[in-house]
Amino acid sequence: MNSTVTDVSTLLMIDSASARDRDDAFAVIPLGGGRGWAVEVHIAGVADMVELGSVADEQAFLRAETRYLRSRTIPMLGDTAEQAATLTAESGRTSLRVTGTITTGGRLVDVAVGRGQIPSGRCVAVDHAEVPAVLTDPAHPLHPQLAAANSAAQALLTARRDGGALAFYDLTRGWAANEDGAIVAIAAELRTVAYVIVQELMIATNEAVALWCVEQGLPILFRNHRPNPVAGSTDELMTEIAAAAGDPDLFAKLRGRLLSTLRAATYDPTVHGHYGLRLSAYSHVTSPLRRVADLINQRIIFAHLDHSPTPYTGEQLAALGADLNRRTRAAREAKKNHFKHADQRIVAEQAATADLTALDSRRFHKVLKAEAAGAVRAELAAELARRVDADLMTAPDVSVLIGAADPSWRPIQLRVLDTLADAHPEMGPSVVSVWHQAHPDQPPADLETRRSGADHNPLFAARATHRGVRGPWATATAKKPAEQAALWAAVRAQLTGTDHPDTEPDWPTEPSPEPTTPPLVSEDPGPAPSAEPHCTTAPVALNLDGAKKSKALSNPIAWLMSLAQNNNQRPPVWEFHADGPAHAPRFTATVRLAGHAATADATTKTLAKTASATALVEALFVRQ
Repeated sequence: MNSTVTDVSTLLMIDSASARDRDDAFAVIPLGGGRGWAVEVHIAGVADMVELGSVADEQAFLRAETRYLRSRTIPMLGDTAEQAATLTAESGRTSLRVTGTITTGGRLVDVAVGRGQIPSGRCVAVDHAEVPAVLTDPAHPLHPQLAAANSAAQALLTARRDGGALAFYDLTRGWAANEDGAIVAIAAELRTVAYVIVQELMIATNEAVALWCVEQGLPILFRNHRPNPVAGSTDELMTEIAAAAGDPDLFAKLRGRLLSTLRAATYDPTVHGHYGLRLSAYSHVTSPLRRVADLINQRIIFAHLDHSPTPYTGEQLAALGADLNRRTRAAREAKKNHFKHADQRIVAEQAATADLTALDSRRFHKVLKAEAAGAVRAELAAELARRVDADLMTAPDVSVLIGAADPSWRPIQLRVLDTLADAHPEMGPSVVSVWHQAHPDQPPADLETRRSGADHNPLFAARATHRGVRGPWATATAKKPAEQAALWAAVRAQLTGTDHPDTEPDWPTEPSPEPTTPPLVSEDPGPAPSAEPHCTTAPVALNLDGAKKSKALSNPIAWLMSLAQNNNQRPPVWEFHADGPAHAPRFTATVRLAGHAATADATTKTLAKTASATALVEALFVRQ
């Protein structure tokens, strides 16, 4: 390697001033002619100080890594072994030495890996907070090396981003992407350009050692990371991260989602590449004081360099990797739960204090989900009624609503179902599908279909079973609308606890263009089941106390359904009749509710239905 690095150049140890566990030191020297930078990295020779099977070794395997808590630090090796192995300006140390050249294109080439010896006085400690001032002061004795290290790190970072890696740093707010793509916090004292310099040089070193081990045919614990197709591209994620950076709540949600969708990297004795870093091979070797995987790898590399027997068999290495992977999964799950509970606290606070009408659909859904576990509040029930009347409810909203188990939810559940089943029959399959996705342990809804009539004039019947409760048969002149109506009816039947055991549908004498969902209003319906509202043929005086005509006319169909529920009556039923030529039909609709009826006509069935509902509303207010 044509390098200007010599064993007498100063090695920089960049860390916080209070750090007691210094794993790495490096020197970066510019090459002549702008050809890049010579780099020399030394990693503390912990394997020389911590013998296999020693007390410190056992502690390392039990702890797996150093834990940095708010009030104290728990060293992986224990205090005594840590201080004996850490790099220091005062004492000589053995090391794992990695040298090479960083090109202007951001590649580390001409790599050599070997044992190193760091004499006393060659290392100098630099605090993160000092680096920005040194970089702006050409007279400072460390300026040339830090300026070179910064330039080399920026070249490495640019190359990683150009290669598609999720390389994100926000030193102002204190966030950075880790190797898996998750967003992690940067301690306040580390939020300077020094953090980027160290990170980029160590990522390059870990990659270089992994590729060297591959060339040597040396099994170590490689760091592998597999993609998750649902996570999205890194370009999309970088755009989302930048957009969410200024919104703490949204940023917290994004961090939680990345933890859920981006797979955790794993330790394996074979190479599978690293998706998050976009590298063909990667390892952990730069932190043997803080991570047990790095100590394991250093032992293997030192044994290879010393021509000594390998310290671990293939089976032992695979078992060590599997155990570390298991513990990593447990830690990620704990972190995911932390974000989930934090989000629930935010939502609960908003639910208690916010104006529900002002919430956007995403935040309202969160509020609904948070409150569905308990009894419904009157304010939330009123907002649900307003949103369904204004056609603002989504399938995920309804899925959460029908999952609320407290009996206090039943009136608003039925109110929403009846409104949407009438206004949006096509939404039924989506609601049931979303509910099943949220409850994968439950069996999916089951659909039965029947067909009757001649080929030129068929009639279809469908019945659905939701959560073990069979709904009533629904009929229509096409299969799809019959199934849509059947799914809505099955959800309603499950909520009311009304199972419909009829094995065959009750076919009407003439096919109706509308799907029919029993019970239907007839001339003499007879006594109604106790679980359903009752209806009589004689007009029933309906309670309109507090009702406003203007509001009723703004959505007359939904208002009539709500009126029926509030008065313990069956939902309104419409009958349709079509006249005129096929190219210009005229539809007549008659609506019946509790013995009251009104008729209207229009050029479409929907307009006729709305007009008849409007006429009935007008009539009810006149009778009042």
